[in-house]
Amino acid sequence: MLLAKRLIDITPLKKGDFVLDPFAGKNAFYNQYPSWVKKDWCEIDQDRDFFKWSKEVDWILSNPPYSKINDVFKHSVKIAKKGIGLLIGIINITPKRLKILRNNGFGVTVFHICQVRGWFGKSVYIVAEKNKKDIISYDDVSYKMPPDEHEIFKKKAVKYQSDYYKNNFSDKLKKYRKSKEYKI
Repeated sequence: MLLAKRLIDITPLKKGDFVLDPFAGKNAFYNQYPSWVKKDWCEIDQDRDFFKWSKEVDWILSNPPYSKINDVFKHSVKIAKKGIGLLIGIINITPKRLKILRNNGFGVTVFHICQVRGWFGKSVYIVAEKNKKDIISYDDVSYKMPPDEHEIFKKKAVKYQSDYYKNNFSDKLKKYRKSKEYKI
């Protein structure tokens, strides 16, 4: 809840803006929107599907499901008139997704990195504003490692994954399989 409040505070909302939380969940964002904005929410578990929402809003602010991030970007640019603020995993910021924003007239104006214990990796809150200059540059090309380096990398990656599994999950899995909760 503290993080949601911090992120809302760094979003350039104006008095009277209409703000939508498309993935309200437990209302971490929704309940902390300023009193001077109009607000609404969607939550699939409560039969209010964001992807069926067609009414224009000024802002979209939320922590979307990472499994649907491309669809979130594509739908958000259709209905947001002023901007989009999303808390997502930093590895989910890709040229393809930035291009969705840019091709629809949105420029990323805030790139705020944060850490939430228990979540995978670092998170980033991006604010993309309509008709604003993008602060992020990117290449649209996928570069390749030289073939000899790629083979070395693949071998190291396989060893790393194997060692990581052995060190972190192997014993836990054995114990679990011996436990009463494990039933086949």
